[in-house]
Amino acid sequence: MTTAFSHRACYVNFAEHLQNAWNPNLYYPGAPNQWSAEDWRGFFRMLQAFGFNVFEYWLPPTLMDPAALAGSAVHAGFARQMRDVSQIAHETGLRIKFIVAVNTIGPQWYFACPHDPTDHQLILDLWRHWLRELPETDIVGIFPGDPGGCNRNGCTHETFVDLALEICGIIQHEIPRVVVEVGTWGTPFSGWGDDLISPPGWDGGFKQLAQQKLPASAFAPIWNGGFDRAAVAMEYFFKRLPQFPADAMVAINLGFSPDADATMGGDARPWAREIAKHRAVTTWDYSVAEGELVLYPHWRLPRLAARRREERAAAPYAGGMSYTMSPKLNLLTLYAAGKLFQDPAADPDGLSRAFCTAVFGEEHGVLGELFEAFEVIPGWGHYPRRKWSRPVLRAVYREIVERLEAADVSRCGLPLFPDPETYRQDLLWFARAFLEMAGDKPDRDRIRREYWRRTFAIYDSIPMSVDERADQAARKFADTLREDVYGGVTL
Repeated sequence: MTTAFSHRACYVNFAEHLQNAWNPNLYYPGAPNQWSAEDWRGFFRMLQAFGFNVFEYWLPPTLMDPAALAGSAVHAGFARQMRDVSQIAHETGLRIKFIVAVNTIGPQWYFACPHDPTDHQLILDLWRHWLRELPETDIVGIFPGDPGGCNRNGCTHETFVDLALEICGIIQHEIPRVVVEVGTWGTPFSGWGDDLISPPGWDGGFKQLAQQKLPASAFAPIWNGGFDRAAVAMEYFFKRLPQFPADAMVAINLGFSPDADATMGGDARPWAREIAKHRAVTTWDYSVAEGELVLYPHWRLPRLAARRREERAAAPYAGGMSYTMSPKLNLLTLYAAGKLFQDPAADPDGLSRAFCTAVFGEEHGVLGELFEAFEVIPGWGHYPRRKWSRPVLRAVYREIVERLEAADVSRCGLPLFPDPETYRQDLLWFARAFLEMAGDKPDRDRIRREYWRRTFAIYDSIPMSVDERADQAARKFADTLREDVYGGVTL
């Protein structure tokens, strides 16, 4: 067995723009999807059994808000819940880690400027507040932002590094035992200085930033650093690295791009190797297991396995995280991600079959092969290894439906959360929807309405995020395998 990674984090992103039926709702009282203490125990028991040793979450801009300093009941309620969650995690043998987009403030995602005295003080006050509210935290991640960053008042990539150092001092003062992880998210340090494309007269707000017309060459407003910019940013960070805590970790991918490729900001492996001589390095590879926007049962196991092997070969990585916005749905992905952190040489197809055998019975272990047919929706991190014809997809989806209908999960050999039968029913709904959409005359309007009801109905009860993506996700799911969407060819 290949030596396991020591830092094995499951990152659940339950931010305001990623709320859904399979994600916990921790800050909208009275709205659906709130988890009980027993729910959290069940989830953590599953993570621990799968091989994770860290539970990671984002403290989103909704919480990094001046209302928190004024004693808002919503913010105080979140803090109470998360203190309880942290205690449950520790009882289960997991460490707790939260990450913060270093300067993004409030539900409108205001990019506070560290060179503005008022904004700078607000950033520091909010960091102090949440460190005091969440004293059981074990690891704190400082990441540049997405959303986040600044190019106003002379802010550059250096501003982020200097601000991160200042915040390290606050962390060490408030919770001396906490381990800091400094993130290089972006190309690197997304959104800082000339990595950010901002409209004339930009006021620091996300909506104004997102609504501008970008040049055709731009990936997004905050992911635009080229090779020279990346080199200068990393050189400055490396110069300041000795001033960071001696036990600090550095989160750095194999490449400076949204998918950790050697494009945009270039190859990050030389930097990972050099930094690893001085600090533990982790990966924040975000989209490898699951993207954002459309929720469905993912099957990206070969790419997940390949990435772990690449990291092991490239540099002495201490580990990393596997992200999800659907912790109650993508259980196969969580299982494979945890096992691959323990054994990067494990066969992804073997892991898929082993999982399905344990859950659905030996006679249905082949579902581990068939579930690959779910991975047909283009999106962030979507790099399928196979192409499918429509007749083959129909046959595969039909077999998935038949096997799931016949499977007896009462003897499931894994501690699944929420429970094996709920998981089976969720997969059945998706399999039936995919089967219909692979047919000749799917009722896409009905599928979109059902998908919204099953997935995003929480937004009928809470404000839509400033990043309004739920409706787009429902439409995109209902367009799955449409000829004019799925590659523009007849399948």
